[in-house]
Amino acid sequence: MANETDYTISGEKDDSLTIAIILPCLFAIILVILMAVAFLLPKLTEESAETKENRRKKRLAALDNTIKAQHYVDWASKQRKEHPEFPVSMHPLCVICLDEIEDASQIRGLGCLHVFHQACLDDWFGRYNEYCPLCHRPIVGGKQLKKKTRASSDSDTPPVAFFV
Repeated sequence: MANETDYTISGEKDDSLTIAIILPCLFAIILVILMAVAFLLPKLTEESAETKENRRKKRLAALDNTIKAQHYVDWASKQRKEHPEFPVSMHPLCVICLDEIEDASQIRGLGCLHVFHQACLDDWFGRYNEYCPLCHRPIVGGKQLKKKTRASSDSDTPPVAFFV
């Protein structure tokens, strides 16, 4: 009878010792795997600087093909002729850099009649901002929203301003 009790106590000690060794080791292995995934996976999926720069150049080429850079004074006189009902400000403010636009400044005038410094809008659009900083209409003409009739507006998505 004494032998059975000693055997049972010894068996329980072996089981608890095994659990005391295996559980921390298993926890440490899982922790190392999680840390490796957390630190290495972003580096493996990160785009190279060349790829990012190539995509930026393509976006800026599309912008340049759609909206040509010009001097503010030329753009303003053209807008006065084409849209006499809309007053053109003599010295508007570029809302991206918050600097005044001078007559000789290189600008890009959008279809929504908002105007920005060329460098400011190029940087804005190059950072994957698709919409005008003021009215949130698409910058590139191919991405313009279709004019909706009252019947079709109920079934379509809400205007862009509601997404902001």
